[in-house]
Amino acid sequence: MIRLGKLALHHCRDCNLPLLKRSCSCGGEVEQVRLTPPGDVRPAFEFDRKMLKDIINNQFGSSYIPEVVLLNPTPAIDKKDEVIIDGRVAGNLIYDIWEKRFKFQPRPWYASLLDIKRGYVVADRGAIPYILKTSNLMAPGVKEACNDISKGDEVVVLDEDMRVVATGMARMDGEEMKGKRGMAVKIRARGLEKGERGKAITWYDVVRENRDVIESMVGGEIKFIQETVEKYRKPYAVSFSGGKDSLSTLLLLLEAGYEPPLLFLNTGLEFDETVEHVYDTASRYGLELLEGKAGNKFWEAIRFFGPPARDYRWCCKTCKLGVAAMLIKKHFPHGVLSFIGQRRYESEHRARHGKIWNNPWVGGQIAASPIQNWTALHIWLYLFMRGAKWNVLYEQGFGRIGCWLCPASDMAEFELKRHPDWEKFERELEKFSRKHNLPEEWISLGLWRWRRPPKWSGVSYKIEEKREYRIRGNEERVENFLRILGDVEKIGREKYRVGEIDIELGEEIKASDKEKLVKDIIYRGIECVGCGVCVAKCPQNAIYMKDGKAWIGESCIHCLQCMDECPVIVFR
Repeated sequence: MIRLGKLALHHCRDCNLPLLKRSCSCGGEVEQVRLTPPGDVRPAFEFDRKMLKDIINNQFGSSYIPEVVLLNPTPAIDKKDEVIIDGRVAGNLIYDIWEKRFKFQPRPWYASLLDIKRGYVVADRGAIPYILKTSNLMAPGVKEACNDISKGDEVVVLDEDMRVVATGMARMDGEEMKGKRGMAVKIRARGLEKGERGKAITWYDVVRENRDVIESMVGGEIKFIQETVEKYRKPYAVSFSGGKDSLSTLLLLLEAGYEPPLLFLNTGLEFDETVEHVYDTASRYGLELLEGKAGNKFWEAIRFFGPPARDYRWCCKTCKLGVAAMLIKKHFPHGVLSFIGQRRYESEHRARHGKIWNNPWVGGQIAASPIQNWTALHIWLYLFMRGAKWNVLYEQGFGRIGCWLCPASDMAEFELKRHPDWEKFERELEKFSRKHNLPEEWISLGLWRWRRPPKWSGVSYKIEEKREYRIRGNEERVENFLRILGDVEKIGREKYRVGEIDIELGEEIKASDKEKLVKDIIYRGIECVGCGVCVAKCPQNAIYMKDGKAWIGESCIHCLQCMDECPVIVFR
């Protein structure tokens, strides 16, 4: 379990209200909701509630989905949300990547609220005590089972009085369970507990009861913003991605009395809805929009790098960080204080940050996050309170907004909404798969999202890329990039003296000194993808872009800072 901060969610039994505090205005009993960490709970929108209702109805023949439902994303192979109803975890909504469908895994108390018409197994009286202790349900203990149950389905186990005893996964088809041997149901949760439906509430009630918490936090963050602006005395801006967190950060700056420009990094892989939301937000609040565009950079670079992966995120460097560095260098040559919608509950890496840090990837940027310690529920209640207009993708099943093919996404998210260019991307996957003789699961299970196969997949493969130094036809590029080392003098057909280093470009690259560095520089020059990271890194402004590639100018002082973070070197 990953703890990235305090589990902030509590619940008032009397009012049936989720709380971001330890007391309720009614004076009733308040208890902490038992969640799986990190506990970054978000509201279920109408789309989520309808999907839940349809899935549960399909599995069990009835459902109970009130207006206020919370979703808690938890670690799993793919998408898995704890569904919180009436202050308790009702079950898990999961995406099965093998069967390519969503399933609901109910807790017994929640299943007891349903009129179970299908997906149930009746255990005989002799099996019940063992099930309630630690045992699974074996086939000899099955008295009745729905014929429509298939192996792998989520089922509810009932006793002979039709009371819910347990819930779990069928290990046999329904017809096989009767008169067979072996395990019939793998029990996930057990307990003879009759649940009760809570008092009907609305999100208006939730906002009203938690308003004092949110307003107190807003006041503290306004003070933080004002003190940070005063401390650094730099031009300020909001890094605006089109997501809920950057929207909340922007609203806090507006409440603090600032009208910041918006820095938008258009990776060329944004959903249309995201781009539209960014433009609409800038117009709505009358703010300057500074947009950095990667254009077609991804599709040009994928030919060299291959598909991006969680452990091979070249796309962030080429389509985002380079674009950010160029944008900041252009509009804020002396640096910028950038307010970022980053929260500790998003990842271990972000949890280690304080609220202010120097961005190691983008020179000249001091980053500050007012919402560092907010959970997703804090964010959403704040947006509800202010009547904000958010990205419509949140109302289409998305818990986070990013590039439409981000390898950090779950396969479930790709099923929820496919971008018009998805087939184009799949062709690239198929081409890469054939080139490296990869197994079918590399595409079907989404294993392209890892360069090294994850253990859970049970699949093995190895992807190896060898450098090829295509000197012929790229002589001008090679000579230009050797300037990074020193003055370039040609002393033979394929020989150069660069500073005090003699370099020979034959079938193999040979150098009298610093051979690895020489090879890296030559490879960079030949395979440059034009991301712009080196342009922004150069303290002398000696690197410029021409025809989509970086070129080294005569003012280069050979400091080698441009060698840092070049994706061509880092990833190949």
